[in-house]
Order: sequence, then C-alpha cells, then structure tokens
Amino acid sequence: MTETATPLNEATKLIAAGFDLASIEDVISAEVQLKRNGSPLPIFVTIAGPEHPNRKAFAFAKQRRMRQQLAKTGKVEFTDPVEDEQEETDLLAACLLGWRDANGNTALLVGGHYLDCTRDNAHKLLTDPKRAWFRRAVRAAFDDNEAFIVASVTG
Repeated sequence: MTETATPLNEATKLIAAGFDLASIEDVISAEVQLKRNGSPLPIFVTIAGPEHPNRKAFAFAKQRRMRQQLAKTGKVEFTDPVEDEQEETDLLAACLLGWRDANGNTALLVGGHYLDCTRDNAHKLLTDPKRAWFRRAVRAAFDDNEAFIVASVTG
C-alpha cells in the first residue's frame, strides 16, 4: 500500500503549527486612513467597529423596528430610499468617533474653518453634496471588517 502525502494549504499549515485562536481578536474601534481613488489621504478617522455599542445599538434598533412592523402587518415593508440614506447617515455619524489630519490635528480644515469631530459636524460633512467622496471614504472604512481584527496582545 502506497501512502500519498497531501500538500498542506495555508490554513492547514497554521493548524499544524499550533495556531492559537486567541492570537487574533476583534477591537471595538479602529483608526483608518481615508483613501480617494485608491490613494491615501492625509486624513485618519476612528470608526466604531461591529462590536462597538454605538454600532450595535443602531443595528438592534433597526431589527426591532422591522420585527415590530412584521408582527403588526405580517408583511415586510420597504422603507423609502431617502429614509434609508438618512438612517445610514445617522449610523455613520454615530460611528465616526474621531478624526485627525496627518499632523495630529483633531480638527479638520474644511473650507478655511476647523471642524472638531462631533456628531453634528460629521453629519454635515456626510451630507454635503460637495463632499460625497468623504462619505464614500468613511463608508469604505466602516465596511472594512479587517480593520477591526488585530493580533492579540495577550494571545
């Protein structure tokens, strides 16, 4: 009987090496450098991760509304796209925990004025038609799940 060796793929190599699941963990928030057309910008934002209370509160509230509507009518009702955009803006503004420029300034220069990272200022920037690129960049950072997974310092 001839035995055939099976080539090890990367995941199998990690398991064979004694990979410890505790060596990777989720973080509650992450600082992400914004990009435009794939090029890094001198702007960094701190985004609430999937396990952050702000983000979870929005997700749970939306699920509750949908379940209440379903229980009430027996049907799934679709919301207006304008309401969807407003809800997404509220979510992004609540999850935008901070920002800074490449020099460490925590107020961003916008049209000659410095803006601190407040929910109201975030909301203004996220809804400014001339700053749609900013909204797309923040949304991309928000959707980057890998940004919220890091090597464990204890694992």
